[in-house]
Amino acid sequence: MVPSCLAPRGPLVRLAALSLLCLAGCSQSQSRIAYHEGLKALGEFRIEEARTDFKKAIRIAPRSGIAGLSYFRLGEIEDRYENRPDRAGEDYIRALENLSDRTIRSRASFYLARDLVSQGRMNNALSVLKKLRESSPDRILWMRATALSAGILEREQHYNGALSLYREVWKKDGDEKEGIRAWLKVGLLEGILGDSKASARDLRAFLKSHPHGPMADIAEFNLARALSAQGHDRQALALLADVMGRYPNPDEVTAQIASIRRKMKGGGGSESATGTAAAPGAKTGSETGTSSGAGTPGKK
Repeated sequence: MVPSCLAPRGPLVRLAALSLLCLAGCSQSQSRIAYHEGLKALGEFRIEEARTDFKKAIRIAPRSGIAGLSYFRLGEIEDRYENRPDRAGEDYIRALENLSDRTIRSRASFYLARDLVSQGRMNNALSVLKKLRESSPDRILWMRATALSAGILEREQHYNGALSLYREVWKKDGDEKEGIRAWLKVGLLEGILGDSKASARDLRAFLKSHPHGPMADIAEFNLARALSAQGHDRQALALLADVMGRYPNPDEVTAQIASIRRKMKGGGGSESATGTAAAPGAKTGSETGTSSGAGTPGKK
């Protein structure tokens, strides 16, 4: 038998537990209210008020899902309005420690990777992106994450790895913005790697599908290089003459024409006529995440 002096402890323990639950529930409710006030302020571009509200939500319930969402929004503020990828990255890391929502977690991971690229931390960014891609995010985010990974590898001159990833994006959907850009990159990187036949094939197909797109001039210029590398110099010259007035760097077109003509006269070619791809005016690396966009304010 329980001594009578201990009998009241059962009800007291239960009362204390209920009080703690009530307190936790009140904290969650107050934190949620602060978070939604922050969202409202952010939507009305009252940035400092939004920042204050999100920090309040975190302070009230620091280990909650609401805290994770608040850290995520703070990261967006640092990215979009402050251009501070270092601070934004810290906020995204804290968000991931608390978030349970799969969609928001995926977005936080992608934004974190993009900010790591902005800081030059390429290996860290690749690691985050690999985990993100393996987590089966939605199709658009998968394409953006894969394209950003490819862009990092391209920037680091790991061309084979970049080519493989660009091909994945292209095959996933060659009609969307990321897929179209990846298609062009496949042709360019094949040229860089010395496969002028594959480069010419894929650039021709790209131009047939997108003859008047914003990247058509770059594709046409590099198709000319690939053709010259295979000995089709007259075709290459005709393409270069056509692209002369539209290419971002006309001096490079002039130099390429001169190089091909020297080769045709038997004076020996130069490296510029070997089919190595070039894309002046075309961005590489972190820009693939923004999808444009990999990492500027307003990029989300």
